[in-house]
Amino acid sequence: MIWGYLTEFWNAIIGVAEYPIEFFKSIGNAVAGAIGNLFEFFIHNTTDIFVFAGWFFSNFKNFFGNILLPVRYVYTFLKEFIATAFISPTTSAKEVWNFGGDVMAIFNAIPYWSMLSAVLGICIIILIGFVIVKRFTHI
Repeated sequence: MIWGYLTEFWNAIIGVAEYPIEFFKSIGNAVAGAIGNLFEFFIHNTTDIFVFAGWFFSNFKNFFGNILLPVRYVYTFLKEFIATAFISPTTSAKEVWNFGGDVMAIFNAIPYWSMLSAVLGICIIILIGFVIVKRFTHI
C-alpha cells in the first residue's frame, strides 16, 4: 500500500516536467530536515518529561524523608539507648591533668587557693564571653 502511494507520487513528480539533480537534492534535504525536526521534537519532549519526573521524584523523596525524620530520630535514639543501657560502662582516666605532688603542695600552700582558682576561672570565662560578643558586633 505504501509503495503504491510512493509510486503514484513519483509519477506525479516526473509527469510535470524534467527536474535537475539539484531539485531532488533540495527535496531530499527538506525531507531529511523535516524527519530530523520530527525526531528532535520527540526527543526533546521525551527528555523534558524524564527531567521533570526526576525532579519530581527527587523532591518527593526529600519531602517524604523529612516527614519521617522525627520517626527516624526516635528510632535511632531508642536503638542506641537499648544497645548501650545494659552494657557495663567503660572506665576512663580519673584525671586529665596530672600534676606532681610537689606542684600541688605549692598551690595548696597558697591561702584560699580553691576560692582564688574558681574566681580566676570565672574571670577567664567572662573575658572570653566579652571577646566573642565584641567579635560578633564588629561583623
